[in-house]
Amino acid sequence: MKRLLRMVLSRTFLILILLLLQIILLFVLINYISQIGSWGTIFYAISILIIIYLITRNENPAYKMSWIIPILIFPLFGGLFYLIYRNRNFSKKVIQRELEIEKQREQYVKDIKNPKPFQDTVYLQQQGYPTYKQTKTDFLGSGELMFEKLLEDLKNAKKYIFMEFFIINKGFMWDTILDILKEKAKAGLDVKIIYDDFGSSSLPYRYTKHLKKMGIDALNFNPMRIHLNFAMNYRDHRKIVVIDGNVGYTGGINIGDEYINKIKPFGHWLDAGIRLEGEAVWSLVISFLETYQFISHQEVDYLSYKSDLIVESDGYVAPFSDTPLDKELTTKNIFLSLIYSAKKSIYITTPYLIIDHELTTAFTFAAKSGIDIKIIIPYVPDKKIVFMVTETYVPELIAAGAKVYRYEPGFIHSKMMIIDGVKAVIGTANFDFRSLYLHFENTVYLDHTTSIQQMNAFINETLEQSVCVTQTGKRNLIYKLLQVIFRGFSSIM
Repeated sequence: MKRLLRMVLSRTFLILILLLLQIILLFVLINYISQIGSWGTIFYAISILIIIYLITRNENPAYKMSWIIPILIFPLFGGLFYLIYRNRNFSKKVIQRELEIEKQREQYVKDIKNPKPFQDTVYLQQQGYPTYKQTKTDFLGSGELMFEKLLEDLKNAKKYIFMEFFIINKGFMWDTILDILKEKAKAGLDVKIIYDDFGSSSLPYRYTKHLKKMGIDALNFNPMRIHLNFAMNYRDHRKIVVIDGNVGYTGGINIGDEYINKIKPFGHWLDAGIRLEGEAVWSLVISFLETYQFISHQEVDYLSYKSDLIVESDGYVAPFSDTPLDKELTTKNIFLSLIYSAKKSIYITTPYLIIDHELTTAFTFAAKSGIDIKIIIPYVPDKKIVFMVTETYVPELIAAGAKVYRYEPGFIHSKMMIIDGVKAVIGTANFDFRSLYLHFENTVYLDHTTSIQQMNAFINETLEQSVCVTQTGKRNLIYKLLQVIFRGFSSIM
């Protein structure tokens, strides 16, 4: 009941209600105007032109169909609806600023030589994300473990602390971290926090001002505002912590009590993260400062935050980020490259499995080629509609020879993929359209690191607690019909 009350009183709920009222008003207005003179014909013509435009665009087919279908169903209303509510809620000027900030990255990494110039690392190097050798990686197989390690490192901070999260919710986890941040800011450390305004909508309005009074330089990403277009895409889904440029964290874990199982709204919450120590942390520093510069409009001296710490490692590490504004699809390209490079096995954990045609083809091809594919998804979903869509992808993968498991104790939120037991990625990106097309994400690419052995152990332990899906279960006709409808809109979920 308390959870429902918090949701109803949140800014997100208010904006969604206003959005619904706005859509209803627009629908009524267009219906009324269409009965006057030739306006009905004009609205039909607009819808036809929009459909032709969508067909000829170089976009993901699933995304285009998510717009074409409703336009065909509501030809009077659909075209204008697309023009007003399409996903671009950043102006061209803002997008151009982001691209200019990205171009600066080259000057900060141009002298870093690639120690392993293979296909994946060469591609990432071209995007401004070098591969490092002198970095120690530690896999953290639960939110509780990552929280414990993070607190130790925060307390030992000497110069600065950077934190960037999609979700910050008040509670034990945030209160504990905030107490340390206040002490460090008071001691003169440079403490910067970025949080996504939509993901952290449970925080009080203008919470950044409250944090700034504590000496913390706080920014909220892409603030939700009440205007004609309530588009809520282009969210900052990244999770980055950097301490003194020596230590960095990322993974699926946000700041909220469910991530450390202080509360259990969806059974046991299983998450994972990774701790970096050494030169690869520099890429996390750059990613954070790019976002900070993008939001604040301030010039930043990146090199003043660079550390010279060198740590011996037995593998290769390449942290990278992804933005929907450059249309590069870096995360998806790495996913595809790794899947097609597999010789023996592909192991995946993901909370959502809503994949486009290219990823579906890659998985089915790999499975039919004899690759051992194991995918672990939740048993208890956090978003029921999204899980209904996830279910529709499972039969095709099973039919091709892949094995899908559901984590029986509750909800698995870790986002990782291991290839042949020697390569891996772990970070914030889900196997869904939002992560691969519409969100700002960050990931760590690993090759022959000790942490991959730890990740393999995590997979095996999780499989022991999971049930293999042999069929999706008998569903009634209405449920199946809803699945078909929701899958049609999967690219905007």
